[in-house]
Amino acid sequence: MTIPWPNPYHNPNPYIPASLSEVNDLIGSMVLGAPTFIDDTGVFPNRNIDSRFHQLVEGFGLVRKKLGEDRYARLIDMAARAKALFADDPTDSNGKTDVGRQLLYDMEDVLSEVRSRRVKEKLPDDDGEISGD
Repeated sequence: MTIPWPNPYHNPNPYIPASLSEVNDLIGSMVLGAPTFIDDTGVFPNRNIDSRFHQLVEGFGLVRKKLGEDRYARLIDMAARAKALFADDPTDSNGKTDVGRQLLYDMEDVLSEVRSRRVKEKLPDDDGEISGD
């Protein structure tokens, strides 16, 4: 019997995006990982639909104040619907994955709207810069 090597990349505290741009980046990577979000390389064996949507929802929570309550609620709803669609189409064969991806794109649009508004209003990010974050 061989003892498997522990994964050196395992992190019991997963990365949670903490800015609007980081949440946007996560969504972009999720578009590519849909519908299962499983890492086929084996480098991140704990990555799956639950872990990715956990990161997304927690990230929304960290930028909630910048989003505003209406947008936050809308993004949480879209995330729940997208997750359900991906779960119902794990083989990307019945069209629900495409609908779920469109919801991810719609989330990016909401974030772009918020970031554009923040730049237009010259609202500083956490570092005091005008970046849209």
